[in-house]
Amino acid sequence: RAIQAHQAQSVATKLGLRQQVDVLKPYDLEHTDYYSIFLELVDQFLQGQLESNSFDEAMRVMYGINAYRILTVDKVVQAASKNIQTLVSDTRCIDILELFTALPAVHEQSPLRSHIAYRMKVEALVGADEHVFRVDYLYDSQTMTMQLLRREDVTLDEAVTEEERWAYYVDSYVLFEPTEGVPQLHGDRPRPYLRRHLHADECDYVISSRSNLEIKIAVNTYKLCFLTGTEDIYANHSRRARVASDEAAKAACEEQWEGRTRMWRQRLEHEHGQRMGESEQLEK
Repeated sequence: RAIQAHQAQSVATKLGLRQQVDVLKPYDLEHTDYYSIFLELVDQFLQGQLESNSFDEAMRVMYGINAYRILTVDKVVQAASKNIQTLVSDTRCIDILELFTALPAVHEQSPLRSHIAYRMKVEALVGADEHVFRVDYLYDSQTMTMQLLRREDVTLDEAVTEEERWAYYVDSYVLFEPTEGVPQLHGDRPRPYLRRHLHADECDYVISSRSNLEIKIAVNTYKLCFLTGTEDIYANHSRRARVASDEAAKAACEEQWEGRTRMWRQRLEHEHGQRMGESEQLEK
């Protein structure tokens, strides 16, 4: 509107020196909104009904020195169409779109855990060698921002004070995903568990668990302190369940148990005999 009012009040317009373009002759430039004319011309240009030179001249007549912003609209549309084609054909893009529509919307008021969990799920889809982008749309200013997030970058960089950084760490720590800001174990670095416990087979596991462990994290040192009287319990009953359902396995288990009991009793009797001998020597 401002550009249209300025063009109408320009000296060239008042003197009738503005160039008349054949494309704009069907339109009343003084009483018709430039934007509606622009949309019609862009549609004709993209459909091949309007040549590039005619479109450029029409834009320069309407928008003057500001026409450079829209002269390459065809290239913008071509780039957008290529990206859309990638979105609907690439497998990983399809998976990300399905994840975006399936999960609850993550917005500014969402908890930090939702942001981190959503990012971890997207990174699992794109792979370890690819980076992800954080896209935010600001409704007040109607602008969109994009931020490249590398693997070592935090999801939200809004924590400023020491208490805010501590709260960010706690929210990330309680998730099943790796804690942000903590280096991950790679290569031959030692791990806190045995590899044989990671082996999985086709058996159905019978387990029971109870999660009642409580911890406190110090604000200054981030040291973990376990609260007295709290614990986590995990029990694997798979072997007992298989033995109970198989007579041969049950008999073998009973025989093994009797052998271990016999060896344990022999050991106790041997140690008891040694102690009795030592006591008799002391009495003499």
